[in-house]
Amino acid sequence: MDTRSLAPQLMQTFRAELEEHVRVMNEELLALERAATGGERSARLTVLLRALHSLKGAARAVNLGLIAEVCHRLEEPLIAVRDGKRDLDADLSGLLFAGADALADGARRLGSGEDLESSLLAELSAQLADESGRQGVGSSVAPPPTGAVVSSSAAARTSASPAAAVPGRIVEAAVRVTAERLDALVADGGELLVAHHRLEGRRDELATLRDVVRRWNADRRRLRTSRDVPRLGQQGDDGAEWRRASNALASTAECLQRTEKELDRLVARLTADGNAMGAVAVRLEEDIRRVRMVPFAEACAGLFRAVRDLAKATDKDVELLVEGGETELDRSVLEGLKDPLLHLVRNAVDHGLETRAERSASGKSARGRVTVSAALRGARVEVVVTDDGRGIDLAAVRVHARAQGFVLPESERELVRLVFEPGLSTATIVTGVSGRGLGLDVVKSRLETLNGTIDVASEPGRGTRFAMSLPLTLTTVRALLVVAAGQMFAIAGTAIAGLRRARIDDLAVVQGHPMLPVEDGLIPVASLAAILGNGASPGGDTNVPILLVAAGGARAALAVDELVVEQEIVVKSLGPRLAGARAVTGGALLASGNIALVLNPAYLARRAVGSAARLVSRTFDAAPARAKRVLVVDDSITTRSLEKSILETAGYEVDVAADGELGWQMLQERGADVLVSDVEMPRMDGFALTETVRGSARFRELPVVLVTARESEADKARGLRAGADAYLVKSAFDQRALLETIAQLL
Repeated sequence: MDTRSLAPQLMQTFRAELEEHVRVMNEELLALERAATGGERSARLTVLLRALHSLKGAARAVNLGLIAEVCHRLEEPLIAVRDGKRDLDADLSGLLFAGADALADGARRLGSGEDLESSLLAELSAQLADESGRQGVGSSVAPPPTGAVVSSSAAARTSASPAAAVPGRIVEAAVRVTAERLDALVADGGELLVAHHRLEGRRDELATLRDVVRRWNADRRRLRTSRDVPRLGQQGDDGAEWRRASNALASTAECLQRTEKELDRLVARLTADGNAMGAVAVRLEEDIRRVRMVPFAEACAGLFRAVRDLAKATDKDVELLVEGGETELDRSVLEGLKDPLLHLVRNAVDHGLETRAERSASGKSARGRVTVSAALRGARVEVVVTDDGRGIDLAAVRVHARAQGFVLPESERELVRLVFEPGLSTATIVTGVSGRGLGLDVVKSRLETLNGTIDVASEPGRGTRFAMSLPLTLTTVRALLVVAAGQMFAIAGTAIAGLRRARIDDLAVVQGHPMLPVEDGLIPVASLAAILGNGASPGGDTNVPILLVAAGGARAALAVDELVVEQEIVVKSLGPRLAGARAVTGGALLASGNIALVLNPAYLARRAVGSAARLVSRTFDAAPARAKRVLVVDDSITTRSLEKSILETAGYEVDVAADGELGWQMLQERGADVLVSDVEMPRMDGFALTETVRGSARFRELPVVLVTARESEADKARGLRAGADAYLVKSAFDQRALLETIAQLL
């Protein structure tokens, strides 16, 4: 390998090793401060010395003598403590933490291409050399360099410590892979999934061509057997023209039959190849996802040091607990969570917890407690930060909110949520930690870019609870594709509370703003195109598709032009230039080759609740005098709602049922012009429902359309044998195909 290309790779490897050793140092120093027994202290010292010794050797290998020297100087007092020649007092503890800070600063400088000459490492090295030369190892050490925060009184422990380096523990073999390579692997996996979707599209196109050939062949057979076709030989000739035409027709028949058989074979092979490719793509995506999953405890690794330093600076005694540290999240989610989590923990120590004297005066334990927990909630993870401090001062929130022109809500629950508004702070003094009116609004915004939400609850004198909800992964999302102003967009399915259709008569007007009546009140209606700055959506529709979006504590109804399909998408970053776009969180490459922008549902909901993009008018046609009724039967509420909205937008009256038995009962009670049914359902599946309909004297002529995930030829044949008039596959579902099929059957 070329040495010029080897050096950067070695430096990148060293930086990763340096960051890992700094993490171990911080954790072991924290554990060493509270170690109760001599055996535990000895084990921690051994781990610390091993980390410094390994780092010293690695630094020499990449010609970073300053880092090697600092590690060597830090080893000396630790060896003295190990050998009983020195106590681990507050000064030495502060020195060691300052060393960890200096090494962390060195890692940052190496990553940004800065030199180490004016770094904390250089300053610390000079002080260490001076003290060692003047006073010897056993002497008191001068204060750490400026910029390193040192303190010695904070209790910290965790229920799932991520780096408890226990001697003798068997560790699984591991390979170090850079985050960039993982991201590239995710991108390749996404491309494979998109290619698989394209392959399915090509298969469907080939199947369509095969059906065309079958129709030609059928038409040819009808032509040959038709009694209405005059025989050319009966028109007075010698029969030569008839024989030539007959031979040509026979040759065409042979070609059509051969083509039909070849198309059957190609469709079967393409289906098998597509299924195999799909299985590989799914397995690869799952394997990549597992590789990217890291324990939540890694996001908490830096919290213990932050709590320790801040507790000393604010004269507080603090215990930090981490629960659910083994819960795994995608690396990108975990990285994005670190800053909000750190801010909330620092906020809890600085704002939430009282001083020792204040806690004692109120009858509390002198030691305050901050708890950080993570727990799975379906496809999302809930991260909660709680403290047992004074709680949020609602009176102060009310005063500051009124002074800054906020509309004060009636309920205390909504009042306390004002702490997430920009510029609102109840701090009475400005410190280096908080009090500048910044922070919680930034936390909220950062979480929204991760498709996350945050909520807060507080009880005076008892403490505060911040609850964050985030997806387990940002790479693959189940999303609904919609069209607004001619562009395709994707919205995470977890943020969609329902689907509706609306006419102008369905809307209520409150203080000049259109509102959609729902079961529990009114919610504002806005045009998605207008929110995104693309102008108003085109009018003239009888029914407007409406998405009910609930995210970030807000609800809104978004009017779109078209609902396309719900499907799994692979989300990709749009790059640094669009990193600040609040409305967009990424992009997804679709099987068609088009790109759908992935929208931020919390931002959309807030904008809709505001007054910037109201859907104040739209041209609606009058409802048809006699609308055809469609009965939709599907056990998936999402699929039912999607199909219902599509059909209602097209002018149909729609009834829905959750399974075949309910569908049959509703059909008998209300009747229908068309039945659209899923196949796999509880109690009575789609095949049984179709057979029941065909066995009924009243409904035996009712058009039946089966829409199902079953796409094998055997399932299609079974559906047609049961009496279905059409069979649509969900993987290739398109609303135009559904509407065209129903229109043909009617």
